Amino acid sequence: MRVYPFRMAFDVGGLAGSDIAAPSVEPSWLLQGKVRAPALPAGYVRHASALQRLAGVLQRRVTALQAPGGFGKTTVLADIAQDLAEHGVLVGWMSLDGEDTPNLFGSYLAHAFELAGMEPSLFDTHDAWSSTSPSPQAVQWIGRLARALERHEAPCLLVLDEVDRLPRRTVRMVELLLKHAPRNLHVAMAFRASPALDLTTHVLDGGGLVVGAEALRFSRADIARFFDEGLSPAELAELEERTEGWPVALMVCRATRASEAGVLSKDAAQLHENYIRTNLLRDLSAEDRACLLDLALFERIESDLVDHVLGSSAARLRVVALPSLHGLLPAADTDGTVRRLHPLLREHCVRELSIAAPARKRRLHKRIAGALAGRGELTPAWRHAAAAGDSRLVGRLMEHYGVCGLWLREGAAGLLSAAPFVTPEIAARYPRLDLLRCVVLCLSSQRDEAEARFEAIARRTDGFSRDRKGGDADALAVDRAFAEFALAGGAGRLPSCDIESWLPAAGPGAVGDERGRMLAGARYTLLCIASCERARFEECRRHGLQARAHSTGDTRFGDVLVEICLGMAAMAQGRVEEAGRAYRRARQGARKHFSADPWLAASTRALAFELDLERNRGKEMPRRAIENMAAPGGIWVDVRSTAIAVSAELMLARYGSEAAVELLSKSLRNARATGIRRLSDHVSALLAGCLAEVGRPDEAAQVWLEQGLPCAAAELLDVERRSWRTMEALCCGRIRLLAALGESGAAEALASGLCAVASERGLTRTLLRGLTLSMVVAQRAAQPERAVTHLAEFLRAARGVDYVRPLVRHRDVSRAVLRLLLATNPDDDLRAAAESMQKTLGAPPVTGAAAFFTTREIEVLEAAARGLRNKEMAARLGISTPGVRYHLRNIYRRAGVGKRADAVEYARSLGVLR
Repeated sequence: MRVYPFRMAFDVGGLAGSDIAAPSVEPSWLLQGKVRAPALPAGYVRHASALQRLAGVLQRRVTALQAPGGFGKTTVLADIAQDLAEHGVLVGWMSLDGEDTPNLFGSYLAHAFELAGMEPSLFDTHDAWSSTSPSPQAVQWIGRLARALERHEAPCLLVLDEVDRLPRRTVRMVELLLKHAPRNLHVAMAFRASPALDLTTHVLDGGGLVVGAEALRFSRADIARFFDEGLSPAELAELEERTEGWPVALMVCRATRASEAGVLSKDAAQLHENYIRTNLLRDLSAEDRACLLDLALFERIESDLVDHVLGSSAARLRVVALPSLHGLLPAADTDGTVRRLHPLLREHCVRELSIAAPARKRRLHKRIAGALAGRGELTPAWRHAAAAGDSRLVGRLMEHYGVCGLWLREGAAGLLSAAPFVTPEIAARYPRLDLLRCVVLCLSSQRDEAEARFEAIARRTDGFSRDRKGGDADALAVDRAFAEFALAGGAGRLPSCDIESWLPAAGPGAVGDERGRMLAGARYTLLCIASCERARFEECRRHGLQARAHSTGDTRFGDVLVEICLGMAAMAQGRVEEAGRAYRRARQGARKHFSADPWLAASTRALAFELDLERNRGKEMPRRAIENMAAPGGIWVDVRSTAIAVSAELMLARYGSEAAVELLSKSLRNARATGIRRLSDHVSALLAGCLAEVGRPDEAAQVWLEQGLPCAAAELLDVERRSWRTMEALCCGRIRLLAALGESGAAEALASGLCAVASERGLTRTLLRGLTLSMVVAQRAAQPERAVTHLAEFLRAARGVDYVRPLVRHRDVSRAVLRLLLATNPDDDLRAAAESMQKTLGAPPVTGAAAFFTTREIEVLEAAARGLRNKEMAARLGISTPGVRYHLRNIYRRAGVGKRADAVEYARSLGVLR
């Protein structure tokens, strides 16, 4: 860019006057700063999205940038100016301030374009404008410039920075310039607050564009480029949240970033403080500053809340209207009625209020806490109460809901978020809140500490019979029951004989009284869960309906739990459509109110998959998705173990036995780490059953022994000491293990006992599993008649219930026994059911004695016929050596022989082998 000598320049003294100073040969350093575009800063990264938005400055009369300090308005304009100048466009720059009178403004304008390269010969004394403007001298200068611009003809750009600092009379000159300047003059300007310029006309006729702070924020991608892609994803997310794309904050962070540690330097905080104090808040009046400091205590500036706490809307309206904060009070909702202060500005103001008026800060925090608690916004309320330094207020607000009430409102996530507010001082004063710490320790797999704390609380409260002075004994009983529930992972530790009387009764005023509704809702929800676990399904439904009736409207997590209970009860009894509806309601509630709770999402999804699996309608899922579904947390073991069981079943069907064993082994390690015996028992039974089923009985027996699982039938079938799901898992796992070890009599006896308990309790799902295992044990023990009997019982019990998964899982045996059943000439109903099941199983055309051997057993026989040893068979068939021995034992029993040579000969005689 060519630089021409100034025809006119000013000494420093001439800047303050209204007259033009005498010309000098060289421009002063101060004048150069006013009429020369600033250099782009070192390490400048182009703000691509902002520049794209501002493209086309030479197609508009005026382009305006309005944003608070630190949004990079000057830098963006300097970038545009430099780019256009490099392409031969005449660009004049003016940095404005409050001492720029109309006369000075006019002279600077001429000098700006002369410095930009306008030919001196284009200036003359012709005044093309009217003399009615604010200053004849200013008009003379601007008239000369207008004439010169007309003669230049090519497009020119005038950049006016910080227009809002101009005196009002000079702003009038800018308006005249926009209105009367030649068509080839285009203006780009920047200001923090609107300088009362009429830009609306230009915008409406398509000749103007006003861009706000949002367009100047840095996006996450912009921030990454600004830091030269040197931030980790976590650092990038943290920086985006803290700065909200405010360019000056990002510049400070980059300048002070500790390159070796890869973290932000502590000096950044001080630099942010200095910038906010000297650039944003310096010109605020005392009243505006006081209002801003008050509003800084609010996490969200909502009209109702702020007006309630402060007693009027004056502060909110005053601060929101401050032009210097536009862009630093972004909308926090879709319609812009709720705002929030920029995090860095809020932190600065809170610190300033702490120094200037600490007592007022505490009072406001208390009032905000009370208002938020009344609105049901619990965690923010506790946060403000804690910020006020009032532990008693924190305790009262939290104790109002208690640990069980909080769980029913917000789930395990709510308990974890509440725990940091329960200080040792608060826990010592409020036993119910000490129980919250106990439950959180349990959720964090610190089982021993949780148990020790629970026992200590029991001693403090005389066995939970006495709350603190002025406390609520009934609420303590409910919270104690929930803590027991959490420690056991279910209702196992709650009294089985009189649980309903053990919890406080719901009085006649419970429906109308908030406290009564809360206690009654908690009571019926816990009873609903306990009844569901113990297969008392009528009681489960009754308590579930009562829990719904006493719902306070904000116990949304409890509402989802009740739907889960009702769904599980219906699923267990074979009421498929009812179960599906309950699960859908549970999933809808989880999505609507707890979308950020991964445990609840995984749990409701697993229950829906379980129902589909029972009906043999399992969906294809990637292996990673199956593994993720097996890892939900939460308190309720029945739901957690269901997710593991469903994942193992999906893995078995999709990826084979080894994948299922691997998943269950990992799940068992995780279960043992929680310290919840009930969970590890359940998963151990699943793993042992899977190992036995795939021919690894020795490993299965070792798992059973290591976990100390029960062996006696009476203990295995006890549905009062454990949930029906765990009872079912233990019995099925034990039956498979006994059968694999050759103890078919004991296996069939246990299966018979399981069927009896299932019939008594209305456990249709469990009954069908027990009958299937009875059939499998009898068939593999070479007792086809008994196998046929059990299959017939299955088909009759499954009438109207399409739970076919047990037969599908044992497809080979099921096919063989179905053919035998059809050969007995059954009645029409049974024949129709058997033929329908054959179609479901896709029975192959196998005949003769081959029906007594599974596909895997035929493969073992073929390998034995070739003279292969056990290890060679294992390698050839892709199974373990114990698995080979397991299949050989089954073959010997069916063939009635004791050696493999005899078994091979027997198979050949039947035509199974050639």
